[in-house]
Amino acid sequence: YYDVIITDSSDPIGPASTLFEKNFFRKIQRALKPRGIMCCQGECIWLHLDLIRSMMDYCRELGFASVQYAYTTIPTYPSGQIGFLLCSNEAAASSGAGPTSADLSLPIAPAPSGLRYYNSQIHGAAFILPEFARQALDPNETSPAHTPASTPTVIQTSSV
Repeated sequence: YYDVIITDSSDPIGPASTLFEKNFFRKIQRALKPRGIMCCQGECIWLHLDLIRSMMDYCRELGFASVQYAYTTIPTYPSGQIGFLLCSNEAAASSGAGPTSADLSLPIAPAPSGLRYYNSQIHGAAFILPEFARQALDPNETSPAHTPASTPTVIQTSSV
């Protein structure tokens, strides 16, 4: 069994289409350790939102305890973005159990020093989706930007 399985597959057209189907995710889930994490190429929210939603639904149906989507900018890719489907079998950390894989938007270890791009802020920001994508991919999730505690106060003034 594996701690982490990463697939950077081809696009979901032709022979590689099986790498975007439920049976593929079932095989990955079975190969993971209980706290294992899967990261798969997740296409782009601007071009493949329906496919991403299907992939996330498959993973939820299979019983992955944590199913999340993140993205990053890649200037040479169509639309300049690529996404990642991240899943874990772990539901929540036991108290005192140390880092957890349940919330994949939180780094489970500090970033090594000397990196030129990645840091913990970039990691967390990758999971903050534009509202159209957030609603499409997880309509039951409340966006942190819309919780009462973080709603900005708007002061409207009229010009005289």
